[in-house]
Amino acid sequence: MAVEFRVLGEVAVLRDGRPVDVGHARQRCVLAVLLVELGRPVPTDELIDRVWADRPPYRARNALSAYVSRLRTLVAAPEVELARAGTGYALTADPASVDLHAFRLLAAQARAADRPADAAALADRALASWRGTPLGSVDTPWFAAVRTSLEAERLAVLLDRNDAALAAGRHADLLVELTDAVRAHPLDERLAGQLMLAQVRSGRQADALASFRAVRARLADELGVDPGAPLRAVHQRILTGDAATPTPSAPTVPAPRPEPAPEPEPATPALPRRATSFVGRRADLDRVTAALAAGSLVTLTGLGGVGKTRVALEVARHGGGAWFAELAPLEDGGPVSQAVATALHLQQRAGATIEQTVIEYLRDRELLLVLDNCEHVLAGAAGLAEQVLRHCPAVTVLATSREPLGVEGERIVPIDPLPPHDAATLFVDRARAARPGFDPEAEKPGAVVDLCRRLDGLPLGIELAAARMRAMNAAEVASRLADPSFVAGGSRATPTRHQSLAAAVAWSHRLLSDRERTLFDRLSVFAGGVDLDAAHAACAEPGDTEADTADLLTALVDKSMVTVDHAGDATWYRLLETMRRYGRERLGDDLDAARERHARAVLDLTERAAAGLVGPDEGQWVERLLRAWDDVRIAVGWAIARQDADLALRLVVGVPDVAYWCVGYELADWAQDAVRLPGAAGHPLAPAVLGAAARGAFCLGDFPRAVRLARETGVPEWVEGASRGSQPGDVLAIIDVYEGGGPDGHTHYARQVELARPSGDLTRLTWTLSQLSLSRTFLGATEAALRDAEECLAVARAAGGNPTGVALGLLSIGRALQDTDPATALAYLDESAATFASVRNRWFAAYAGMYAAATHVEHSDVPTATAALLPVLDAWEQLGERSQQWLTLLFSARLLIRLGADAEVVTLHHALVAAGQPALLGADRLAELDASLGAVASEAAARRGATADGPAAIAVVRSALRVRTPAPVA
Repeated sequence: MAVEFRVLGEVAVLRDGRPVDVGHARQRCVLAVLLVELGRPVPTDELIDRVWADRPPYRARNALSAYVSRLRTLVAAPEVELARAGTGYALTADPASVDLHAFRLLAAQARAADRPADAAALADRALASWRGTPLGSVDTPWFAAVRTSLEAERLAVLLDRNDAALAAGRHADLLVELTDAVRAHPLDERLAGQLMLAQVRSGRQADALASFRAVRARLADELGVDPGAPLRAVHQRILTGDAATPTPSAPTVPAPRPEPAPEPEPATPALPRRATSFVGRRADLDRVTAALAAGSLVTLTGLGGVGKTRVALEVARHGGGAWFAELAPLEDGGPVSQAVATALHLQQRAGATIEQTVIEYLRDRELLLVLDNCEHVLAGAAGLAEQVLRHCPAVTVLATSREPLGVEGERIVPIDPLPPHDAATLFVDRARAARPGFDPEAEKPGAVVDLCRRLDGLPLGIELAAARMRAMNAAEVASRLADPSFVAGGSRATPTRHQSLAAAVAWSHRLLSDRERTLFDRLSVFAGGVDLDAAHAACAEPGDTEADTADLLTALVDKSMVTVDHAGDATWYRLLETMRRYGRERLGDDLDAARERHARAVLDLTERAAAGLVGPDEGQWVERLLRAWDDVRIAVGWAIARQDADLALRLVVGVPDVAYWCVGYELADWAQDAVRLPGAAGHPLAPAVLGAAARGAFCLGDFPRAVRLARETGVPEWVEGASRGSQPGDVLAIIDVYEGGGPDGHTHYARQVELARPSGDLTRLTWTLSQLSLSRTFLGATEAALRDAEECLAVARAAGGNPTGVALGLLSIGRALQDTDPATALAYLDESAATFASVRNRWFAAYAGMYAAATHVEHSDVPTATAALLPVLDAWEQLGERSQQWLTLLFSARLLIRLGADAEVVTLHHALVAAGQPALLGADRLAELDASLGAVASEAAARRGATADGPAAIAVVRSALRVRTPAPVA
């Protein structure tokens, strides 16, 4: 009896051609996972995650075992085996009996076929395997990710089929299909070229020329570019009559033209902006896409400068849902998980390591995570990737590294140098950017091809060489590369390609003046880039003016040794990573002195920022600090390692606001390490840094440690140098508000307002008035709270309109009006959240959003309240903020009560109690719900709640609200 399996459409099993009832939907999911992973053991935990995602049933392992047992009977056949394998299960069958694997086999055969007719026929057979949307009717995030990858595989095969079919003379068969495809994708030059060939070979030359004119006009109107070389070649063949039959084109130097302008960036902010066009690499893109479809970890390997990052970003841009973590700024062996958390905008969750926080956040999400430049943090990158593969079934990892990560299941895709035609195309594109009007045909014959060959097709070397075309021709550049002294950076044992890249870098460095070379080498200690002020402070020679430094920086930019970014309020200069490493190696014995100058420059930035953060230009200073955050991290680490207490304390004291509100909680560790250094105990800034450490402990939910650290200062009434929220007394007061309702906290803030009024410090007065108002609201004294809040807003505006100060006033007014005038309260809370967000203050934006959502719960319809609550739950989960998370869950539970979600309400009641939060239900109401649910359901809900941590409780709420919330009335 022959058994066939189908996943390229609805998941199905056929026995002797007849459909077999696969059973329950989750049983169908189990089968689908095993078919996708055909022949590979799938651990039980992975199966549970992929089948149930964040909603596994009670005793999920028992349910899984039952499904497997039934499936074993359903698929029983001599050639099929479903059995235990290690800690999981594996399904073994002939790949040709599973449509997905048959499709891949046929596609591979098509790519390897020598004759176009055979390739087209095999591709057609592969495409015929598809019967609709793949993995239809299975609905977890893991399946959604696989479905997206499979659609990408199908599109690649379809485009290759078109090329083969045209080469085989099947132009008439493709006319209608290609016409529809071009109409759907009017800027796709490959499709346009295929349609033009099909038209001219069908005797419709006029239509083919009209198609070219149409796509040329669209490219000019929408992108401001001309058609690319391949499409222009098709057009030329049509004009000369050479397109009637397929003719292979030999690689030639491309004509002088720009590549199409970069496509509009995707909506997600997670990928770096594409500054230049992407040239060639179609085969590499296809290989990476196929590898991602087949596995959850793909590593692009190759030497530095070969283009690994560009390929990874191009794949990510076309896949959607991608996040990019740049690891290059980390020191050797640096904290990979922290860098990934920063990229994902996560803050460490209380009671968890930063790696656990990242894994927990990714567990039920569907996305592509790009880890760029792993080679110097290989162990950390490999460890994180391994945890993601084990616990995050819908996450795919795409890594770039000079060597594989060495993780089981890793698929390695080597990225080789560009082939001759693509290398020449890249050179011409970049040379035209350096010298508008550059014409390769005017160069010595073969000069461009020879130059690219000498650079081994390496994009970095090509781009550096092209930048020199401003003052040289291609032959002159090539003759300089031939100089043996230009390969001095590599030994005889170094691979040839590495020597050639070293030659390109060394050559560019050698052409600098002595002063330019000194500045370049010193800039290499900056990880995240540098503005002119910092470059002058850290890198200038004694006696140089800032104008001198600006001139030298401009020269380095002109010579393509330094990249420049004009975004934001300040011009930012940055070395490419390969350049940065080269410069650091040249520093040699001067590296430590350069590190100290770097740390002092960072200190200058943080001290200037401390004043700017409380002024009207807060947003600009936040952006500058965020851009320099990698350098802040390096400077603090260097100061602590050198046991320089003064430098470490001064670096830490200026940035708690940005750290805790915008970045993460790593500053809590920096602060504790700094105050324990020799000589720190008697330092004037020690109390302020202890206050920052106490504040970090509070944010992480460790109230006892926060109290100990705050009391270690002696709790003076005011600590000079402490930022907003880092006063030791404030930390103790806010803990009192959270744990005891706030009488002691209220007394503290009232005293702080009295002290602030005569001080003349309006920033201090704004902060203390806002905290006094919020504490009064907690106590129910709303009239007094409103007076304080209105004064807070007036003071903030009088002080110059610092955005956070103004937003604190708006927030305080909104909180004071929640019970008496909810409509007005919502207006204030929404404006407050928007103002906080405008300066990247994620913590307070979420806090304002939480109370707006709470107001909607009490006074709005269910869809409106749900729409307000869900983003706040997501925000606290990202931030790792435990106390606010539980408070939001309490508000959510009130909405579930309105919806009659009795089981979820009971679950949340027990979760809140287990977490030490206020009980949601009184004894009588809890007894009523228990009786309504019945003993079995009530016991299950209670058990689930008693063991639910914050993320699990959020999952309960999110699921219940999405299922039970009615659609809004139109």
